[in-house]
Amino acid sequence: MIEIKPSFYNEFKCTADKCSDSCCVGWEIVVDEKTKNKYKSFGTDFGRKICDSLIEDEDGDICFKLDERERCPFLNSENLCDIIINCGDESLCDICSEHPRFYNEFSFCTECGLGLCCEEVCRLLLEDEAPLEFIMSDDGAEEEDDEFYRDLYEIRELIYDVLKNDCQYNNKLEKIVELVEKEYGCSIKIAGYDEILRLYKETEPINEEWTQYISLLVDNAEEYLKKEKPFDIATNGGNMYSKILAYIIFRNLSEVACYKNEGFCETLAFCIESVRFIKLCDIKTFCEKGTLTIRDRINNLKNWSKQIEYSDVNKDKLIFK
Repeated sequence: MIEIKPSFYNEFKCTADKCSDSCCVGWEIVVDEKTKNKYKSFGTDFGRKICDSLIEDEDGDICFKLDERERCPFLNSENLCDIIINCGDESLCDICSEHPRFYNEFSFCTECGLGLCCEEVCRLLLEDEAPLEFIMSDDGAEEEDDEFYRDLYEIRELIYDVLKNDCQYNNKLEKIVELVEKEYGCSIKIAGYDEILRLYKETEPINEEWTQYISLLVDNAEEYLKKEKPFDIATNGGNMYSKILAYIIFRNLSEVACYKNEGFCETLAFCIESVRFIKLCDIKTFCEKGTLTIRDRINNLKNWSKQIEYSDVNKDKLIFK
């Protein structure tokens, strides 16, 4: 079996209470059947406390009942997990032990990644401007070939080669669109900022702050975009956005191939438009602060991922318009 992962994958470690955000707040935490049964078998006061905190949601999944602030009941006042403290890492449910990792599995290959909803993952991706690289390992086991994945891998490698070029970012996008249109016989239309913002305004918000943020972008986009050229000069953003696009493509085009769905060209357009949106968020920050720090980039990328990449409803709206 072949395994492919970004070069920084093995460096990831949850920063726990050092994180300015928390994946234990505002997210539904589904408890798998095996872990639920483990909790029931504990036979301790703490085990009973865990079981008393489990509820069934409208989809029939077993979840932790969040408190009035939408915090996991086992996220303590120091933003540490009481389950880990009392029972060890091995007692976490699958989603807690794996997050923010994701896996796209094919017949002979597994692609492993880390979700951009996590600020530590964003830091690992953005801490330098070197092109995105991947590590491939092979355990030598005989596996069935997958022509569909082979085609994806080859076209994606060609896209990565373009993104590593020294030419202007917009020129890279033109070459990528031309390359994919020729390969797939499709027409790829990349939405302008007006259309992107119209669609983003229609997405289901993760919170009220997101709704307010989008409204500000819509109302002030024209003024922000007047500063795009000085922003590009001041931040040398082309290389960074090439890297972000490469990583968003790594996750999202693989998901299309993994389920053999139609929509490859539409998903590529979504990836490019997503980076355009992220750049607009960065320009907004630059206009308001007069600078753009790595922390600002991390926050803007993370917020996009939480709102869009981790919502199937929102992704479908933006991909298929």
